[in-house]
Amino acid sequence: MTLRTAVQQSKILTFVVLGAFVWLLLTLFEVLSTVEFATGTASFVGQNALGGIAGAMVLVIVLGALVVLYSEITESDPAPQSWPPSDE
Repeated sequence: MTLRTAVQQSKILTFVVLGAFVWLLLTLFEVLSTVEFATGTASFVGQNALGGIAGAMVLVIVLGALVVLYSEITESDPAPQSWPPSDE
């Protein structure tokens, strides 16, 4: 079973992936809203700008991976050839 077939057959998988995307996006907005850029890198104890930026970068990478995965799943061309090959 390919990922494309799994998504087409399992609607709950689609909702789980969509839910994870929305949750990660909301978490990214929350992280960006709590970062105090004025503190800079002066203090490395507790919440600081450097930790917030690193967390935001990780969330952006994960969101990008989900977008790429979705685009690969929904891509229709080039489609794999059917098996067994038919005589045309």
